[in-house]
Amino acid sequence: MINPDDLNQEVKLFKNGNSYAFRVSKKDREFLDVDDQTKFEKVVSPDGQSITFKKVKTTRPNILETANELFDEHADLMKRLEDL
Repeated sequence: MINPDDLNQEVKLFKNGNSYAFRVSKKDREFLDVDDQTKFEKVVSPDGQSITFKKVKTTRPNILETANELFDEHADLMKRLEDL
């Protein structure tokens, strides 16, 4: 298991096309369990001294489909609950 303290280090900002970026190492990526599809929220401190990136929790895009399947699977129970 990776110790998070071992991941703390200074990194350099580098030019990437028309933007700038920080490199995320393989160890960082593995520890964070992220890939190129992971979304992050960027928070800049009011004093402009730090930037924090937080993983955006993923939601299941098919939650409505799942709810409908459960409702259909238990239709008799749902009907009885309606009649209470």
